[in-house]
Amino acid sequence: MPQFEVGQQELIDIHHYTYLIDMCSLGKAPEALGQLVLDMNEELAQKIYYSTQNRNNYHKIMKSNQFENSKAYRHFLQHFMGVEWFGEYIGLGLSDINPKEKDINCLTQTVFYSQDLMRSQQFRQEYEFEKECVNEMARANSRRFNSMFNGRHIATRQYRAEVSIGKGYTYSKYNTLMHFLNVAEAYWSNPDVNNIQVFGKDIRTLLAITCQKIFFNPRHCGYYYYGPLELRGNYRVELDLALGSATGNAGPQVSMTNGGRSDLNYLTIVDRVYEFSYLKGILQSLFDSAKGARFKSDNGVLNLMMLSLQLDFGLFDEYAKLLNIPFMKDLQHEADTKELQVEIANLIYDFDRKHNEDAVTRSKVEHLIFQASYNFIVNKNFDLHSNQFKLIQMLNGDPDYQEYVLLCKIYMSLCQINKSVEVDYYKIKCNGLFHIVIPQNFSKKTSDYLEHITIHHSFSESEGIMKYDDISVFDLRPHQPEINLYTIKLQSKTDVQSMVKYIEFTNVFQTLSSEEQYLVFIGDNVILVDVVDGKEMNIRINQVDANVSTIFFNEAISFIPCFKYTEGEDVIVFTSRNIHYLVDKGGQFCPDYYGMKHEVVDCMFSDELFSDLNDDPRFRQSKLSDLVTESKVVVYFPDYLLLVSSRQQLINLLDYAVYIRNVSFFILVLFMLERTSMKLRYEERKDKVVQITGPWKDAILYMLGNSQNSRYDSIFKKQFFDINQYKNLPLREFIDKLCENFPRYQRFVDGEYQIVPREKQKRFLERIICGEECFHFSEVGSGKTKGEKMRCCDRYRFTHKT
Repeated sequence: MPQFEVGQQELIDIHHYTYLIDMCSLGKAPEALGQLVLDMNEELAQKIYYSTQNRNNYHKIMKSNQFENSKAYRHFLQHFMGVEWFGEYIGLGLSDINPKEKDINCLTQTVFYSQDLMRSQQFRQEYEFEKECVNEMARANSRRFNSMFNGRHIATRQYRAEVSIGKGYTYSKYNTLMHFLNVAEAYWSNPDVNNIQVFGKDIRTLLAITCQKIFFNPRHCGYYYYGPLELRGNYRVELDLALGSATGNAGPQVSMTNGGRSDLNYLTIVDRVYEFSYLKGILQSLFDSAKGARFKSDNGVLNLMMLSLQLDFGLFDEYAKLLNIPFMKDLQHEADTKELQVEIANLIYDFDRKHNEDAVTRSKVEHLIFQASYNFIVNKNFDLHSNQFKLIQMLNGDPDYQEYVLLCKIYMSLCQINKSVEVDYYKIKCNGLFHIVIPQNFSKKTSDYLEHITIHHSFSESEGIMKYDDISVFDLRPHQPEINLYTIKLQSKTDVQSMVKYIEFTNVFQTLSSEEQYLVFIGDNVILVDVVDGKEMNIRINQVDANVSTIFFNEAISFIPCFKYTEGEDVIVFTSRNIHYLVDKGGQFCPDYYGMKHEVVDCMFSDELFSDLNDDPRFRQSKLSDLVTESKVVVYFPDYLLLVSSRQQLINLLDYAVYIRNVSFFILVLFMLERTSMKLRYEERKDKVVQITGPWKDAILYMLGNSQNSRYDSIFKKQFFDINQYKNLPLREFIDKLCENFPRYQRFVDGEYQIVPREKQKRFLERIICGEECFHFSEVGSGKTKGEKMRCCDRYRFTHKT
């Protein structure tokens, strides 16, 4: 069996069993082992589907009791999966077997048919659908199958071994594994030894040494010589197991009769096949002779070659520390094969990204290794037009590909050892560096969230404990730690009721110090939740005490779930995909009232002007729901006017208003969003389907000025500063009115507003308005003065409704 497969015991057992099948088919297996095959086939008989083999109903499946009473049953027990069985029967099925398929028939399962029956039926036209499908499967597959199993196979066929000069590539002292191991032992402490000195520049040498054939028989002397069989049936001599062979498959040629006078097949010796325990003993003596000293040379190819041998022969755990490989020093657990598989996969990905100019790909190299592991590398009669020869030529063109081939070979071995083509892992950033963590239970959503959060927040790792500030969140010391995120439910502490019954936070961290303490990350904010006595919850937002509340601020911002500071009256509104609200929809999905299959945000689109990398203006069209992120908005006491600092916050609040079914808040946010540098489009109808209807349609029409609603007028009149009513006032009185309105958007602390424009600042604003040239605010200087003037101008531009 190939070297890259010997690391998985299940594959070794399967190879042993297939060998036992052949011995049982020959009648040479010991009685106890032969009985094992018979017992296994008797069990498999309950799972195998056998045709009735009658021309009138061959598409029907024979029942189990009928099959056990038939003449074919004894033949099945003795020869199933052997040459004699496939010489008489062919398995046909339309598609891969689906274990969940409940309908059992010839169209959903693989059924065994007699080859003689299929040869006579494959070109007949049947009027029954099932029979015609079986005939079509026979037409498509039987010829290719018969070329391998055509009834001319004899399991006792003998062969003669020959050494043909010039055909073997690896049959020399320099192209063998033993030569490499001797060099490694003799020059273990030599830092100057490199792969060119040992292997040369031909990639075939590396393939021959890496892709060893292994057999298992501890009583054997250690190795034997083997190679492909010569096919002498025509004037041209071909080799059936040669790399790049035109036959395209490894058929059972060793048991095939050639139809000539000779009753022998001819075996061309080209390589050694090593016994597992014999080769493992040599490797152990090599590493023991190092006496704990690390391999001196840092040559990547030599070190990867020894790493490949360690993995395949089960020596990695004990001797991995002897290798001089830089990336292994970065592993959290040095001898962890799953972490190593992730690291090797990343190295292969980085190499592919840097070398994307030629046609060499990972899949092609893995296929070449697979072929070289099962077939033999030869010199003579090598097909120059084969894909393998072309790939070998490209690999010889760059010495870096020697290391790449070994990385692919090691990855194939790790896939067998870990029984997984791809290891699931979390990528976590701690202490400024990314760590690979392989958890017990993997989740793709958790993986994406952890990578995102650890990039935007500062996590640390000390003695295997992952921390945020001084709070321990994960224990990374085990080989496969438990990495779990939780969901917590918060309820309002106020008596005010709304359509939102409670709030759920997902992707929540649980601290290691207590099972009743949780961390929630929203944007740049951290919420710490402590559960007291299993009922009460103490909440701190950025170390400030707060409570979940449902508050009626005014008619525009009414009954929204939020967080309220314990020692103040200011309110925080969080928006995030990780916050879920249980909303009593109150019949809004009734067709007579709501009538919409999608959320209204999914039917809104934005056109935005931006500058690309070349500072050229470009338009970008986006679906509004795709722009939703996380944000935090503070609503200040006592006026509770909506104050945002970015357009992104308005997009998040718009989605939030739709989620909690608050139409008045939706209109307020939409008014403000329409005044940003974004043009909104509404897809009311798609084809014949009406997408926006009900109260959302009325709200949008009102905001666009296409409908009148006196109720909405009275609500939103209080939210905007109507500057037109003062347009006839003198300039100074106009500025006084403007500054009187400005404090309403500031924090109210200790009985007064935090920022109130003074007389000097009013005169400065007058100078800006009356100036002949545009005034440019400096990026440096007094932040207070700049902030006051910017807020005055912003209030004028963004908060007046008309």
